Amino acid sequence: MIRIIDRLERGQGGAPPEGQQTGRTDMHYPTRHPLPTLEDRIVAQLALSPATRSQLCEALDTSRTNLGRALSTLLDEGSVGAVRSNAAGRGRPTQLLALNATAAHAVGLLITRTSCAGVMLNRSGAVLAAVHIVSPSSPSMSRSLEQTCETLAESAAAQGIDVTHVRAVGVGVPIPMGRNARLSSNAYPSVEELASLTGRWWPAAPVVDNTVRMAALAEGLWGAGTGMSSFIYLRLSGGVGGCVVSDFRLVGGATGLAGELGHITVAGNDALCACGKLGCLETLASIPALCERAGAQDLTALRAAVHAGDERARAALERAAAAVGYVLGSAGLLINPRAIILAGEIVDAFPSIKEDIAAHMRAELLPVMEWDIDVVGASLGPLGAAQGCAYVAAHRAPEEEDRERMPLTLGSADEGDGS
Repeated sequence: MIRIIDRLERGQGGAPPEGQQTGRTDMHYPTRHPLPTLEDRIVAQLALSPATRSQLCEALDTSRTNLGRALSTLLDEGSVGAVRSNAAGRGRPTQLLALNATAAHAVGLLITRTSCAGVMLNRSGAVLAAVHIVSPSSPSMSRSLEQTCETLAESAAAQGIDVTHVRAVGVGVPIPMGRNARLSSNAYPSVEELASLTGRWWPAAPVVDNTVRMAALAEGLWGAGTGMSSFIYLRLSGGVGGCVVSDFRLVGGATGLAGELGHITVAGNDALCACGKLGCLETLASIPALCERAGAQDLTALRAAVHAGDERARAALERAAAAVGYVLGSAGLLINPRAIILAGEIVDAFPSIKEDIAAHMRAELLPVMEWDIDVVGASLGPLGAAQGCAYVAAHRAPEEEDRERMPLTLGSADEGDGS
């Protein structure tokens, strides 16, 4: 099923003011909003009404020189244009500037095992187009990404959106993207292959990161984690993925793999995981694992069995909640987060699992101390995570853009990212 959301349904609210992040090299992203740049302030002012250079200087309390530099960037990227020029009288004509609100600036694409999403933002962060594809037509990651690109481009064309000035593309994929991740190229596309695919529609080199990390970033910026200095994000879906926010930063660790909670071993479990290990949390708390243990065909059948009081199904769900609580309790002892944000189809299908997980987690914490760790549900869906992808790409640091243009060499820091 493909759902297309136009500007009227999504509204004009979007990403916050632009700042900087360190990009794919160290894979750390801030989760609170930075101070706006002069370009951001110009865009915000022109979103209210067109203005002359003199009016902008006065409204923004900046010099003509500084304004000129910032405007040059915005004019070059097509975000701002001249709507008319008053040539009456002597001297230099007065140019009236306006925000090109229908020009796409950034694209965010999100691929999961169960759905795909894409968004297109203008320079002020407003959502111009958005698509959500439930149950992609192909199990291939590349084909799913291609289908999402096609659908988003068609939606943009139908709405008359100008896509000639897209400057940033962000892609979230459901595989580890750390620098030392060893993934078979036969099973997964490389970053270069993904870039070649998105480049058919938008030439900007994409920033590629893990789907779960992008969803967590969105929750930190605009969702359940807003204002929280630290939290653990855990998604219970086709797999079990997690990540950590500490001191208002989504951290990657030494090589970008921090937070792989789905592959912590749970005692008393010897099931073989797809990663090659035995006893991973994912073999208990993912959709395929739960359905197999409950004897259910799919999540819908599992939900029906649990509500019907089927003992096997209920036992499988309770075992999963206990395992997740155990892992989160151990993680809580290590980093003492402000909250645990739970997401994914399992949480959506069984809302009460949050309380069960919280109880098992608290049993692992030191009882003589007040931990104050809330367990809450995620508030954003796939479209929010796709917006997180666009945000990361649009806010990459200038030096990171330069690195993206440089060819990779043997032994370089980026070698092996996502291949």
